[in-house]
Amino acid sequence: MFNNVKEVLKDSKKKSIIQLCLYFIFFVFVFIVISSGNDKPIENKVENVDNSVDNSVNNYEYVYRIINNENILEVTGKLKDNEQIFTYNALNYYKNDSGIYLLDDTNLTYPQNIDFNIDKYSYQNMESLIEKSEFIEETTYKDNSKKTTYNININDYFDTLKEENNCNEIDCSNINATVVVEENDYINNININLTNYYNYNYNIEISYSNINNISEIKTNTD
Repeated sequence: MFNNVKEVLKDSKKKSIIQLCLYFIFFVFVFIVISSGNDKPIENKVENVDNSVDNSVNNYEYVYRIINNENILEVTGKLKDNEQIFTYNALNYYKNDSGIYLLDDTNLTYPQNIDFNIDKYSYQNMESLIEKSEFIEETTYKDNSKKTTYNININDYFDTLKEENNCNEIDCSNINATVVVEENDYINNININLTNYYNYNYNIEISYSNINNISEIKTNTD
């Protein structure tokens, strides 16, 4: 057998073919080894991408209507950040962090004290009120707007809005207010029924419009 191998190796052509075969076998072996090392699963790294939508509200127009039996108080205004202009009892006012000014033609008269908390029914306060309320039912419409009804204990209502009340004199633990919210991306309308507390017709109607579309607050003095 060895003699046959020697004879073959003496033939240069056959020797070259054998060398090529050996090289081929060697490279196939190396390829198999490398491939087997890459059989481990590759972990797909997924970056955490914040897809949340910023629905914060810092500017809007508003209408507050307080219906006390047959008496109706209406307050209209416009707010952006810490500034707002509003109409209350047929008078126009401007408010910023420094206080409330009476708008009289081109003059600002300061200080002013009014018997109404203009910040009570702000968008942020209503969001807090809804968070503390108990869900009752919801209706969704074809345009994806919806109407949601909540109940809120009257103690939580007064605590949220920092409103004076008589709950220290009477038991308010079983008194609820009904809150009806209409929204489409943002809160548009809220109706708060406090009849169970006052024992007569008492409703608060709140409307927000032009949400996040107000560029600045202008007065006649600007």
